[in-house]
Order: sequence, then C-alpha cells, then structure tokens
Amino acid sequence: MIVIPLKKRQVCLALFLFLSFAAHGDATCVATGTLEKAQIKRVVDGDTVHLTDGRKVRLVGIDTPELDHKKGNHEPFAIEATQFLRSRLDQFVYLQESKNDQDRYGRYLYYLFDKDRISLTSQLLSEGLGYRIAIPPNLAYQDCFEAAEDTARNAHKGLWQQNLQWQPKAGFAISRVNITSITQNRGGWWLETDQDLVINLPPNTIDYWSAQTVFAFEGREIEVRGWQHQRKSRYSDFKSWVLSVRHPNDLREINVSNKH
Repeated sequence: MIVIPLKKRQVCLALFLFLSFAAHGDATCVATGTLEKAQIKRVVDGDTVHLTDGRKVRLVGIDTPELDHKKGNHEPFAIEATQFLRSRLDQFVYLQESKNDQDRYGRYLYYLFDKDRISLTSQLLSEGLGYRIAIPPNLAYQDCFEAAEDTARNAHKGLWQQNLQWQPKAGFAISRVNITSITQNRGGWWLETDQDLVINLPPNTIDYWSAQTVFAFEGREIEVRGWQHQRKSRYSDFKSWVLSVRHPNDLREINVSNKH
C-alpha cells in the first residue's frame, strides 16, 4: 500500500479541486450578494417552481421547453428539464431577487441556487435543457449563463442536437435567418428576414443598438432568440410573424466561430 503524507495529500486535493473548477467553473454561476432561503412545494417544469409560502417563481435568464399538462404533447426535452431541476432541489432553495421581480402572470422573477449556491439556470443551460435569454433590466449572471450554454452547445447536448431552422410557431423561438432589409419608425427597428418573419427592436431598447450596428445586419445571416407572435394585419405585404428582441446578446451575426 502506498501512503501519501498528509501535506502531500492536501496539495493533491487542492490541485484536484482547482482542475475541477477550471474545467467546470465557467459553466456554472456561483451566487453573489444577498440570498433568501425558501421551501419548495412543487417543481412545475424546467423553469418554474412553487414555494410553500404561495409564491410562484420563474427562473431568470432561461427558457426551457414547455410541458403540455393537459394533453401530454410535451416539447422535446421538457420532461428532462423538469426532472433535472427536481433532482437538483431538496426541500429548500436559495433565491435572489431580480431588478424587475414580477412578470405579467404574477410570477416572481428570481435567480435560484441550489444548496451549494450554484445557479440552477446555469446548470440547466450547461446540460442543454434550456436556452439563455436576456431581458433587461434582469441581466445579472449573463456572462456565466453564456458560458454555461456554450458548454452544452459545443458538446451538442440536449436542445443543441436540433437544428435552428425557423418555424412559424408562437412562443419562445431561436432561429437562424438572413436579414434582407431594415427600417425604423415609432415602433422601433424592423429587420425583415428571408422567412415570413420580421424582427423588432422595441423603442425602449434602442439605446442598446446604434444605427450603424443595426444597419450592419443587412445582408447578414444572424441568430436570433426571443418570443414571437403572429400579428393581425390587413396588409398582405407585411410579414406574418414578429419576434421581439430586447438585448444585443439575443441578436448576433453568425460567423465562423459560432456556426455549430
């Protein structure tokens, strides 16, 4: 039997922990700032939980595939995302308030962390069980959320096994399209695409983009993500679908480095 002296074992352990952190540290987000400890009542799906005090919580920074609670026609990886989130939670969770802490459905928009204070959003993203999303002013942890998503993307895990062909479907969407023309009016910037889709940069987000930056997208292939809806218009020359983007992280030109 080989006996390693205590001091040497401590050095080996420290080296192991350092290498483990180096390999995975960029793919997870450790909590900073004040946290609240809360009790979990129910995991609804991959990005929604209910607390025992009655609060319904939506995770910030991610959209996971939808569960169809009525008919069971779940989106791909919806069950896996729900099961993964459930597996990372015990009877409690750490939560942190966001700047805009409620959505239009009355759900609380919080950053959630497990017992080790590791972001649950980043864990889901690193497994390819959701897509990162940036909605101002709730932009904390965006850098490590991006790194977590890139981990899954580079490994073609989960949702990243699917192609990003645009689909005419209401709800969250991530697609690759070509920008054919660009206009601006009271409704913000409008980026026409080679699909039956127009991308809208709303007026309240204009400060994130300069005119030069927006016009540079014309003729380019871009990757865009956000919530899209079918608009009701009597003008047949208008695109049928609109996708609103609120932050530059969610609208990017495709180049050689991100063609996977």
